[in-house]
Amino acid sequence: MIKRMTYRFAFVLTVTLLCISCASNSGVYRVGQNTYQVTTRATWELGGRVGAMRMAMQEATKFCSERGGKQLKVIKETDDYGHFQGGIVNLTFSCE
Repeated sequence: MIKRMTYRFAFVLTVTLLCISCASNSGVYRVGQNTYQVTTRATWELGGRVGAMRMAMQEATKFCSERGGKQLKVIKETDDYGHFQGGIVNLTFSCE
C-alpha cells in the first residue's frame, strides 16, 4: 500500500512539474514613468500565443488593480511563436 502511494505521489509530482515548465512569466517591471511591461510564454498545450496573451493581461490587470483599482491601458503588444518555445507576448501598459 505504501509503495503504491509513493508511485502515485511521484507521478503527480512529475506531471505538476511538467505543467509548470510549460509556461513562464517575467513578472511586471517598470520601463518608464507609469509604464510597465510583462513578458509571458506558453507552449501550445497552454494555448500558445493566446494563452500567453491571457496570462499577460491577467498579470497586468492584477498589477493595476493592486495600485488603487486603476484601469489597465495597453500601450504596445508584441507576440511571437516558435515551435519549441511556444507563444511569447510582450505587453507594455500603464495604469490610469
